[in-house]
Amino acid sequence: MNSTFARPSRHRPRARYLLAVSLAATLLPFTAAPASAAEPETPAAEQVADDLCPWGYTTSSTVFFGHGGADSGVPNHDLGDGCTILDAIWAGAPFADHGGFVRTVSGLANALRQDDVITARESASIVRAAAASEIGQPQPAPGTRAVPDDRIGLVLYTVRATMPAAPEATLAALAACGYRNAEPSGAVNNFYGKRAAALAPLVADAGLSVPSIGIGLGDLQNNLDGVIADARAFGAKYVRISGSGSWTLDDYSEIAATLNAVGAELKQAGITVAYHNHGFEFTTQEGGVRGYDVLVRETDPNLVAMELDLYWASSVGADPVELIKQYPGRFSLFHVKDMAADGSFADVGEGTIDFARIFAYSRMSGVGLFLTENDSPRPDGVSSACDSYANLRALRY
Repeated sequence: MNSTFARPSRHRPRARYLLAVSLAATLLPFTAAPASAAEPETPAAEQVADDLCPWGYTTSSTVFFGHGGADSGVPNHDLGDGCTILDAIWAGAPFADHGGFVRTVSGLANALRQDDVITARESASIVRAAAASEIGQPQPAPGTRAVPDDRIGLVLYTVRATMPAAPEATLAALAACGYRNAEPSGAVNNFYGKRAAALAPLVADAGLSVPSIGIGLGDLQNNLDGVIADARAFGAKYVRISGSGSWTLDDYSEIAATLNAVGAELKQAGITVAYHNHGFEFTTQEGGVRGYDVLVRETDPNLVAMELDLYWASSVGADPVELIKQYPGRFSLFHVKDMAADGSFADVGEGTIDFARIFAYSRMSGVGLFLTENDSPRPDGVSSACDSYANLRALRY
């Protein structure tokens, strides 16, 4: 895992006491009873003293509760034993309401200020960010809101069968049924058999914008100049990758470090790197930790975005709403695809996923783009894509 977890302790009496007590309160319901009446009961704070960081946040980011005013800008300081400010805060989750969340943050920030871990100005910034966040706020779905048309797009994987041989006709058909954005997938210099510089004019001629492109991890690691050139050719502001079902937690930690490093370089070019999930990231590994949690907690939210695939998360029981509550402000892009009753792919609005419930949390999530997709379109990619577009436009939440 990230070397942050092995960082030597610092002497932070009040801060570390609060962290231990907070975690003890969180973990106490799950603590096993003493083996026998003869065994002395260990105080709860001591029971968790050897594992103060179940949340696993690192110092790679700021104290972040969402973009804009909900980002404090304060470094996520190490409190000792590799524990950070965000570890101490999220140990109290879930929060019953917004007021309770703000009080939790305020109490910890005040203690850290008194211990000279943070300055008075930093303490005030953290509390203001908590107050500006959506955490603990009710997110009703009145059924009167629609996804803005200029935020809807199509993942071109849906029309991969016709893009290589008939890109102009395919793109024109998508634009005709209403799409204004597209996300092509491929590799540097190869998008459906064409270089980015050759495909980009065809997309533009169809009246479509390309806010995001999908590339391979190898491109990101070994050909960053090519990634930047392709993104610029399309005018894309995001480049996204996917992972591997064979990754260990150490692998996820290494990938998080890679995303932070390339994210810093891409930011200089006006581009944000994003991670697109499948289902395997939500499988628990050693210690009950999911790879997805490692990725989110060890990446800087100002450098790395998450592209949440609603189908794949739902397919393995990872509730998108709970993910948004857990990681507010981290999901700049949604892959909006539906699930049939038998678990197969369905056009958006014709399956079992409650998109209205999820979209009610749009502001908390930080989403800016809603990209429809169907991995197995019927009867063909264009028809499926157009059905999804019409249904998404008609959706109210």
